[in-house]
Amino acid sequence: MNIIEAAKSGRSSCRGCKEKIEKGELRYGNYDEQWESYKWFHLACGAAHNLEGFQQAVTDYDGEIENLDEVMKKAKEARKGKAFPRVEEAPSARSSCLLCEEKIAPKGTLRVVTQREVEGFGMRPAYLHLGCAASFLEADSDALVDILLENSILTEDQEDEVADAV
Repeated sequence: MNIIEAAKSGRSSCRGCKEKIEKGELRYGNYDEQWESYKWFHLACGAAHNLEGFQQAVTDYDGEIENLDEVMKKAKEARKGKAFPRVEEAPSARSSCLLCEEKIAPKGTLRVVTQREVEGFGMRPAYLHLGCAASFLEADSDALVDILLENSILTEDQEDEVADAV
């Protein structure tokens, strides 16, 4: 359950940036069933944390949200380098590709980071060679390149490498 509401006091802190949410400021609440309470976020931090839930909360909210375009722009920037799937440089040569099971080497090689469910541990990062990503993720190469570039922090040369390899 996700909501947007005006903060009732100035006591809550944002779970994203850790700064105070001022009384009366619109905030995004993401209900945590385990703790049976809301986790509160500034709007942009909440959108970055849980985009789908935030969009539903915006739809359900009765009032007007000023500067929603700017909130979404800030959220998009906050997600860059954290959202899945994304591309990053491999910090070592120890990881293996989920599809072909070969090592992603050498250190510094660009790899796709996605998620997979690990029984008993929940969602965990998983890695793919750039050339294996479209097949494993069952995605159109052009659309996947757009998503990867949007979610990743890369140099221009690295962006070209991704576009050529995927």
